[in-house]
Amino acid sequence: MTFSVLTLALPGRPTQPAGVVVYDAESEQIGVKLRRDWQELAEPDEAEVLSGMETHLKQLSSEMGASHAMEWLESTLSNVLQLGERSEVKSRSEVKSNGLDFTLHQLYRQHVPTPVRQFITHLPRYALRSAAGAFGEQISDPNEIAEWMETPSNLKLTKDMFVCEVYGRSMEPLVASGSLCVFRKFGAGSRENKRVLVEDRSESNQRYTLKVYRSKKQASSGDAWVHKSIQLESLNPEFPVLHLEPDQDRYAVVAEFVCVL
Repeated sequence: MTFSVLTLALPGRPTQPAGVVVYDAESEQIGVKLRRDWQELAEPDEAEVLSGMETHLKQLSSEMGASHAMEWLESTLSNVLQLGERSEVKSRSEVKSNGLDFTLHQLYRQHVPTPVRQFITHLPRYALRSAAGAFGEQISDPNEIAEWMETPSNLKLTKDMFVCEVYGRSMEPLVASGSLCVFRKFGAGSRENKRVLVEDRSESNQRYTLKVYRSKKQASSGDAWVHKSIQLESLNPEFPVLHLEPDQDRYAVVAEFVCVL
């Protein structure tokens, strides 16, 4: 698998990274991800053309086939958009386990810095790391913002959303180990059957896991119900169910899974 960095070279303006193209010869696939703040980088008519370029490049790949599309891009993109030389993706093992899209987004974050517009184009990535398995490592300050991360244009952002890393294989195939995932802080309502981020507060530092929430309830006084038991289930059948005591002082559902970034 190889990748090339696209650069934007507008007359009278400094050249800057515009996006990433990933080519996988084995699967004959191309991945394309371009920045989306064109209105801040170009004149209105130029920005309109550039805003449709990602879709256009993907259509070319579909129509021509990945290898021919790459050859066409390398021979054609030499004016406003310029395609750099191909470079090998360093970690083949990561590519095989997480796929082209995962690799594309990782490379985009590495090579295309974009202006941060908090809760408009970017979400905070907290220092906490969640395990997709049993509860993960302890975090000294899980609320520390490690960085602000750009999100897909079709994701409507709100101030109760954030990003954190999920490692482990128990939530495959939905979440590959090492994925950065978007969560929404949990408010009122049922947790049943939802994919949630659960916090274990029993230690001096918080620990987290991502699981599917199930619970069994029993009647209490009046019309009230109480949790009899809580089960945290994995999507990967290789991993066992976690059985928790319904202890609100120890365990808390802090957020609901939204998507893989």
